[in-house]
Amino acid sequence: MKAVHFGAGNIGRGFIGYLLSKSGYDLTFVDISAELVGNLNRLGTYKVVSLGGEKREETVGGIRAVVLQDDSGLKKAVEDADLITLSIGANHLKDTGKVLRDALQERRSRNPEQPLDVIACENALFATDLLRESVEEGAAEDFQNYLRKKVGFPNCAVDRIVPNASVQKESPIDVSVEDFYEWDVESAKVKVNSQIRGVNYVENLAPYLKRKIFLLNGAHALISYAGYRKQYRFVHEAIRDPEILTAAREFHSEAARALHLEYSMGESDLKQYSEKLIARFQNPYLKDELTRVGRDPVRKLSNNDRLVSPLLMCEKHGVECGGILYAIASGFAYDFADDPKAVEIQKSIRENGIENTVQRFTGLEKSGKLVLGIAERYRQITGKDSCSRFPYQ
Repeated sequence: MKAVHFGAGNIGRGFIGYLLSKSGYDLTFVDISAELVGNLNRLGTYKVVSLGGEKREETVGGIRAVVLQDDSGLKKAVEDADLITLSIGANHLKDTGKVLRDALQERRSRNPEQPLDVIACENALFATDLLRESVEEGAAEDFQNYLRKKVGFPNCAVDRIVPNASVQKESPIDVSVEDFYEWDVESAKVKVNSQIRGVNYVENLAPYLKRKIFLLNGAHALISYAGYRKQYRFVHEAIRDPEILTAAREFHSEAARALHLEYSMGESDLKQYSEKLIARFQNPYLKDELTRVGRDPVRKLSNNDRLVSPLLMCEKHGVECGGILYAIASGFAYDFADDPKAVEIQKSIRENGIENTVQRFTGLEKSGKLVLGIAERYRQITGKDSCSRFPYQ
């Protein structure tokens, strides 16, 4: 079996590529960085260092890589692949879909009968659907028929923290990861890759995907933004702060209640998942920087992402959502000068005011109670009124 993985960064090497290699796939990475591709081809192996109670090392070997700009090399890799996976950042899916469309059209002309699965492994809701839309955009009907018959596009939920931990590396492509991972894949849309090691194949992905996006990514963002304002550097430092820990638990409680009402997920199971996440956030070996977790607040504050999506589910089911409002407000208060997206938000607040800015970036109704609630908590957080900077004091 052969796999092609777009994105040879830490997630690509330390999570998806790691599991594909352990599953026996011949693995080809595709990346935009010529230096990284050169190192992968020159060294041929790298170590995955798991950081938990004790450090554990495993070797991934038998790999090769091509640069994204190498059109012929990319098309050759895609031509006889059984599986294509991506971890490139959700913002890049549309452009990459166009590149993938060209490669799949070439594959169709040379290898039309071999089935294939394409899975976008991103921290976004139904990312593979977004990718498929880009691949199909403007395509001829006969090509779309080929995709329907021969190419599976299952969505997935991926969960592994891969920070830029400062551990000793023997080579520039070694990668450090936490010792926990979870990869859930829609079983009904899989054409051929039904035995990937470590994958949990599920009939209904939505509950797993939203549980992960809400409780892991949403709370992670909250910890980042609140911790940054308190001048912490790492996630494990910020979550030890009693106020931030209380805020994270409140966020979890509200989001979990909404998930229970939406999908009939067991409340005790959600509580256990929450406690496991809190323990993972407290892992001191990861040294996960808050500015890494919080980067690109424009995307994280968008309507269908980790903060606003659970807010809307809470509103749908009449669930108290003060903790989630506080998390979103903390995102608008995030003013890290080296993050261009944070700078963009701060500029909008100065020029247009907080209510207009919240409406612009979240897509929420401008005069609605949710926008007003976010704006009120933003003013509390930034000290623009007499209320507490942290509502959980």
